[in-house]
Amino acid sequence: MACTSQKVNQSSTDRLYKKENNELSAKYVVYHINDSISRLFYEISNEVLIYKKTDTSNYFYSHIKLLLKVSAEDNLGMVTDTASVIIKDRQNDDAVIKQLKGDLLFKLKKGSNYYININVIDVHKKIIYDHSEYSNKTGIDSRQNFLMTNSRNEVLFSSYYKPDDVVYIQSLRNHEKLYEVDFFKANFKLAIPPFSTEPMPHFSYKPDSAFSVYEKNGQIELALPQTGFFHLKTNNSTKDGVTFFVYESAYPKIKNTEQMILCTRYIMAKKEFDNCMNALDRKVAIDKFWVDISGSNERAKELIRKYYGRVQEANKLFTSFQEGWKTDRGMLYIVFGAPNKVTKRKNGEIWTYGEVGNPNSIVFGFNKVINPFTDNDFFLERSEAYKAPWYEAVDMWRQGRIFLDN
Repeated sequence: MACTSQKVNQSSTDRLYKKENNELSAKYVVYHINDSISRLFYEISNEVLIYKKTDTSNYFYSHIKLLLKVSAEDNLGMVTDTASVIIKDRQNDDAVIKQLKGDLLFKLKKGSNYYININVIDVHKKIIYDHSEYSNKTGIDSRQNFLMTNSRNEVLFSSYYKPDDVVYIQSLRNHEKLYEVDFFKANFKLAIPPFSTEPMPHFSYKPDSAFSVYEKNGQIELALPQTGFFHLKTNNSTKDGVTFFVYESAYPKIKNTEQMILCTRYIMAKKEFDNCMNALDRKVAIDKFWVDISGSNERAKELIRKYYGRVQEANKLFTSFQEGWKTDRGMLYIVFGAPNKVTKRKNGEIWTYGEVGNPNSIVFGFNKVINPFTDNDFFLERSEAYKAPWYEAVDMWRQGRIFLDN
């Protein structure tokens, strides 16, 4: 009797965007070395790790395991490869906060897209941190075929940069001598409410300027002088390539008053928003807004900490060709909090607030947008049915309460 395996086109997790899961500051970069092998670089902050004495010496040790599992996007139930590494760090009584860096090889065949599930297990703390990386290995033009480093040849883990940063780019699968770079000023509007029937704005590929860069000694040096985003094209016909998003130096944090007002628009009436933006002293105006809806200075401080904390996390999680807080997923993360369950599916995600299958739960579906700039762009499947839960969540904020404090 023959055995067959059924394709599984989705996988679920209840930790992915939760606060406790993001307590660990960890960054990852996937780099395609050749047609069959890729490398995962990792950078894990030791700040929340537990250190214990494991012998009679005066030293304390962390003990974490990094487990990697690869699944093809069109069959998430089939694991195509696994890899793991044990990371131990030694400290004395004077603990030092630092980044634990390393890399490991794994098999990733050309021609497909993949999800790479990464578990970091703090053995001493007995907690698992979950992360998912999307990987495109359908050709040699996508971002993961290039490795970004600084002038000291250290791997850069962030997808966004600061004005005047200089990036060095290398590739084992691309050997062109000349590349075109398009620059976009990138002042995009924030997401519209989930029940809106307005059509999704179309992004037109019209750069504000362009220039060329040359490979020299096996790498490309690219200066990033201003905010916006720079797109190094590796294929002129498809516009595929590597994109560098440049934001103000404080990003992903919100540091100035104008930014505070802009990202509070989701829970503001238009008149309140206009009053804050047009106020002679914007700082006084936005502070008054928070005190008015919370009822006291102390409660206002708590709401501000929670709300802008979510904005910062949205920037970390959902930055694409625009700031994370402006995206559809960022909007819902800020107002509703992290979903109880995230289901990864081919070309999208499903967020569930409540129990899966419960008719009273709120379920949002997101479709992945295929564009040359990022693999992290998703748009919401909007519906009139979201109007009531949206206003319920907004009203809770406006009553001085935090919707789903997770």
